[in-house]
Amino acid sequence: MAFLAVYIAFRFGSVGIAISLLFSIKDIISLFLIYFESRQNTIFVAFCFIFFKIFMIIIIGSISLKQEKQRRELKRLAITDELTGVFNQRHFYNVLDTEIKNSTKNNNSIGLLLVDIDNFRMYNDLYGRHFGDNLLINTASILTKIIGDESKIYRFGGDEFALLIINKDLKSLESIAKDIYASYSKLKTEYFNDGISNNITFSIGLSEYPNISDSIETLVSHANMALYQAKNMGEDKVNFYQDIMMQIRENINSDQQQLVGIFKGLLSTIVAKDKYTFGHCERVSSYAVMIGEAMGLDINTIQTLLHAGLLHDIGKIELPKSILNKIGRLSDEEFEMVRLHPVHSAIILEPLAGIDNNIIDYVKHHHERYDGTGYPDGLKGEEISLGARILCIADSFDAMVSERPYRKSMSIEQAFRELEKCFGAQFDPKIAGLFISTMRNRMSIKYNYKVHNNIIISKNPI
Repeated sequence: MAFLAVYIAFRFGSVGIAISLLFSIKDIISLFLIYFESRQNTIFVAFCFIFFKIFMIIIIGSISLKQEKQRRELKRLAITDELTGVFNQRHFYNVLDTEIKNSTKNNNSIGLLLVDIDNFRMYNDLYGRHFGDNLLINTASILTKIIGDESKIYRFGGDEFALLIINKDLKSLESIAKDIYASYSKLKTEYFNDGISNNITFSIGLSEYPNISDSIETLVSHANMALYQAKNMGEDKVNFYQDIMMQIRENINSDQQQLVGIFKGLLSTIVAKDKYTFGHCERVSSYAVMIGEAMGLDINTIQTLLHAGLLHDIGKIELPKSILNKIGRLSDEEFEMVRLHPVHSAIILEPLAGIDNNIIDYVKHHHERYDGTGYPDGLKGEEISLGARILCIADSFDAMVSERPYRKSMSIEQAFRELEKCFGAQFDPKIAGLFISTMRNRMSIKYNYKVHNNIIISKNPI
């Protein structure tokens, strides 16, 4: 019985200790009753044994409790971000994997919101790492306060947090994201002083499984793309991932439905070769459409820009990954291989000639320069088609603001300055100026422009 009591105390912790002590107290009471009836001195031996048993229960039970506490702490540390106290990325993927499996069984949807603090690197540089750490800690606290018990917060990356929302439709997901955005704007004044709080913002990118994304990888990738687009459109925004194929299907007429199948095949080829190139193509497509709409182009031309932007780098599938992701400087031979990718793109897209020949022209000549020093044909000025000139600007801007293995990304302001520096050289100055002004309007930043012959040649912040 003593061995069993000690085992129960060790095995079941505080509950086992309580049960074992209760039975020991019962034994003590029973022995007292026996002693008062019989007055046998041998009963004292039994008393000593029971007290020794109680001592062992307390000692062994305490060791068990300490070990259990250590196990719980180790488990907590394994799934918790040390700095912010929210769940870590490893736990995020474990939970997401489980939720995806449950979704398949129960026909549930899963919404993923990625929250990224705008200009986090700048705060670290200006105010130091300690301020950056406090910014992350306070943001995690605010998000936890906003979400409550409805979801869990995960630290997904350096300055990114993730939220999983189960079984909500697309409209509800967008509403939740906007509520989080609005609540953060109100609550941040409680955590940061007035001089800083007004400047601290974040952007949210979101996607959903299974209606938009069909796997863990695409769900995370699509939410990241949506976040990236929000950043490039001026930050401090909520952005839902828009499936490019859905946009094409909605805007294409019934006679051209064969394009959808062709595009799907070509896009899957890009994804298999280089995921960065696919995301880059989606963004270039959206910028090109934005420029076309700002210029008041007809719907057919805008639709061609959408398709051409999406496929403008398809020829890169002919390049080895060692060149696509090379960190160092390209050799002359490697650079000549890269210069051929617009030609390869045109050859791959040749079957589309009977459907929309402009796509091929736009794609083939999007690396031509306005001053005639581009490739592959050395076209100059308006010899270059309007669509190719638009793609050149959209492609160059996204390349400048994107992080690549061989160089760091520019800020949006730096990219604007680089575009302006190349007015009339690499870029059509009218189109490039319109792109910059349109982007600034979307970013809700007020600027004064000096205009000469409808060309923006300088800017001054108000």
